[in-house]
Amino acid sequence: MKVNSLFSKSANAVVGVLIITLAAATGAGLIPLQRASAATVVTTGADTRVRLSSTSAIVLVREKTSSIESVPDVVATANIRPAEKTTTVRTKTQLTSQFKALEAARAAAAAAAAKAQIVALTNWKSAKVSWYGPGFYGHTMAGGGNLTPTSMVVAHRTMKFGTKVQISYNGKTVVAVVKDRGPYVTGRTFDLGPGTAKALGFSGVGTVRWRVVK
Repeated sequence: MKVNSLFSKSANAVVGVLIITLAAATGAGLIPLQRASAATVVTTGADTRVRLSSTSAIVLVREKTSSIESVPDVVATANIRPAEKTTTVRTKTQLTSQFKALEAARAAAAAAAAKAQIVALTNWKSAKVSWYGPGFYGHTMAGGGNLTPTSMVVAHRTMKFGTKVQISYNGKTVVAVVKDRGPYVTGRTFDLGPGTAKALGFSGVGTVRWRVVK
C-alpha cells in the first residue's frame, strides 16, 4: 500500500509539473492560448492522462514505468492531392484530320512512285478532247468493265485497249487507260472518262497534252 501511494504521489507530481510547464509555455507564446485553454486529468487504472481539449495530443503518465509519452489523439489530415496524371485526349475532329493527312501523304507517295515508274513511249502531243460520264454510268465499255464515276479511262477510236496514256491539263497530270471507243465528233482525239476528267479538273471541251507511256 505504501509503494502504491508513493507511485501515486510521484505521478501526481509529474502531472502538476506538466500542467505548470504547459501554462508557462502558453504564457510565453509557445502554445496558442486557444489550444491550451483547458486540460482534463483522467485517471484510469494504473494510467493517468492529461487531455488538452483543443490540442491533438494526450500526455500519458504511466505510474509503473514513470515514463511520459506523447500519444496522438487526432490525426491531422493534410489536404494534399496526389499529382494528377496528364492524359492527352484527342478529339474525334483531331483524329479525323490526322487520318485525312495520313491518307493524303500515302496517296502523294503512291503517285510519286507511280510517276517514277512511267516510261514515255512517245513524245508529248496536243489534242482536242471532250469528256463523258453521268449519262453512261453502269454501261459496259467496249474494252470491258462498267463505267463508274471514278473510272480512270479514256475513249479512242483506234488505239489498242489497255494502252496507257499520260494526259496533262492545267498543271495536273494523270495516267488513264484506253477502255472505250470514241469520240465520234470530228476534230476530237479522246473522250475522257469521269474519273480522268475529275482528276484533271476538266469539263466541256478543251485542249490537253498527251503521250503514250508504259
